[in-house]
Amino acid sequence: MKRWKPLPLLLLILGTVGTAGCSKVEKRIDPEVDIGAAQVLVVPFQQKTRSPSVLRWHYESELGNTMARAIRMQLPASCEDVQLVSDERVRDLVFHTDTDTVPWSEVGAKVGASHVLTGRVDLLSFRDRRSVGMLQGHMQGYWELIRVSDNRSICRREFDIRVPENPETGRIYVSFETSENEVQGALVARLARQVSTVLCGDTVNRID
Repeated sequence: MKRWKPLPLLLLILGTVGTAGCSKVEKRIDPEVDIGAAQVLVVPFQQKTRSPSVLRWHYESELGNTMARAIRMQLPASCEDVQLVSDERVRDLVFHTDTDTVPWSEVGAKVGASHVLTGRVDLLSFRDRRSVGMLQGHMQGYWELIRVSDNRSICRREFDIRVPENPETGRIYVSFETSENEVQGALVARLARQVSTVLCGDTVNRID
C-alpha cells in the first residue's frame, strides 16, 4: 500500500489555502479627459509618406481609414455615454475646403457632432536598421479631439508605438507580406486602445 509523503502533502495543502483566499478584483481607472455624453465624429487620419512633400489627406490614406474604423469599434465598447456620428457626408465636406486647415466646427455642426476626433500619421516603418531581415513595427503621429461648439482642441496626444515593444525579445522574421499586415494591425489596435483609455478610462484586473 502506498503511503503519502509528508512534504508534498503539506505543499498541496498550503497551495490550496493560498489560492482559496485570492480573488480577482477589477480596478477602474478614470478617463484623463472626461467628455461625458458626447456625439463623436471620427475622421480618417492623414498620413505623411516617405516623400516629405507628399501628405495623404483625410480619406486618401488606407492606413488612416483603418485607424478610424478601429477607433469607431473601440470607443462605444469603452465609453457608455459616447455615441458615434456617421461620416457619410464628411468626405465631400473635407475635400471642398479651400485651405490646409479643415473647419471642423462647421463640418461637425453639419452632421450633428459635438466632437471631432482625427489625427495624422507621421511615420510608419517595419524595419529596424540594426536587425537585417527582422520585422519591427513603428508608428508615430498624433491624434486630437476638437470640440465643435468653439472649434477648440480639448485633447491632443502624440503617439510613438512599437510592435513588438522590445525587439530583443519579440522580433519576427519577415517572410510574407501578411507579416507586415499583422504588425500594422497590432499597431492600429494599440492606438485605438490608447485613445479609448484617455477618453473612457480603463479597467485593470488585480489579484488580492
